[in-house]
Amino acid sequence: MDEIREQEAKKEFEGVQVVKCPGCGADMAFDPELGALHCEYCDTVVKPEKRAADLSRDFLNEREEGEVDEGSSVYRCPNCGGETETEGFESTIECPFCGATNIVKAEKLKGLKPDSLLPFAVSREQALEAGKAWIKKRFYAPRKLKKNFAADKFKGIYAPSFLFSTSTFSSYVGRLGKHYTVRVRTSKGYRTEVRTRWFTVSGAIDKAYRDVVVEASSAIGQDEMNSVLPYDLDARESYKKDYLAGFAAERYSTSLDDSFETAKELIAPDIRRCILARYDYDVVGELNVDTRYDATRFNYTLLPLWLCGYTYRKKRYRFLVNGRTGKSAGKSPVSVIKVIVTVLLALGLIGLLVWLFGFSGLV
Repeated sequence: MDEIREQEAKKEFEGVQVVKCPGCGADMAFDPELGALHCEYCDTVVKPEKRAADLSRDFLNEREEGEVDEGSSVYRCPNCGGETETEGFESTIECPFCGATNIVKAEKLKGLKPDSLLPFAVSREQALEAGKAWIKKRFYAPRKLKKNFAADKFKGIYAPSFLFSTSTFSSYVGRLGKHYTVRVRTSKGYRTEVRTRWFTVSGAIDKAYRDVVVEASSAIGQDEMNSVLPYDLDARESYKKDYLAGFAAERYSTSLDDSFETAKELIAPDIRRCILARYDYDVVGELNVDTRYDATRFNYTLLPLWLCGYTYRKKRYRFLVNGRTGKSAGKSPVSVIKVIVTVLLALGLIGLLVWLFGFSGLV
């Protein structure tokens, strides 16, 4: 009980709100495996009230105004610049991205409140096992790392993300080429040449997109988020603080307008692919596409991620684990010996092929 009182006193000093156990009064934390709040002291389980998520808001009519939810605390890390909205549930405040403990409390900032979230479904232990399996599959990762892998920092965080749904109408004009071969007579006989027949294309295409995921974090890149997609977005629930107990929730740092520009960048390659799929071609000379976006709606949601930081030969690495599926991705060190062996084998294979073709030519 002394440990409980000490934690309570510390949280009271930090101005933190917590979810109290109705059985013993201790702090509760959300357990992904149970899908409920759990008290580790008396084993009480409380399931949060599930509410269907408000799936979208009109993009054009929305303005980024209002305060962060009352009772939350926004902290800024001077080491990596990440901003974390803890919701006051962590007993020890540290940066979930780089592990720094010297983060400082920032003033409450104006901005959008989350519309929805996806609760964690993968526990810390499950995420760690998924990470270990991921490391073992990295062919060029050092054998010593695979054998003795240990995570020194493993944090669960709700990553701020915008989901965009929109209808597109694209007009295009371009020049595509189709290869063909001809036999050309030379002084030594005949040879085959590959030539290209060019033709002009133009037209229009319309497509609808739903729930394009754009991360709005200061510490997680879009490529990193893409690497652990997809999420079961239809399972989202209306934002409720209970799900954040025991986890951190980063506040979005990319504006709504800038996030929509990123969504356009994600949509554009798909529109281009759909246009090119209409034609039989071998090469693209040019393709100019002009796209209009209509009926755009968005949802500000929090997506569950496990972030793992580890050290190998005094250098820091990290990988991410999808908090719903366990899908893992990230960066790992590369074994120089394995790379050298691969290069030598490749050079040997090339040399063998050259020798075989040269020998067959002599015969």
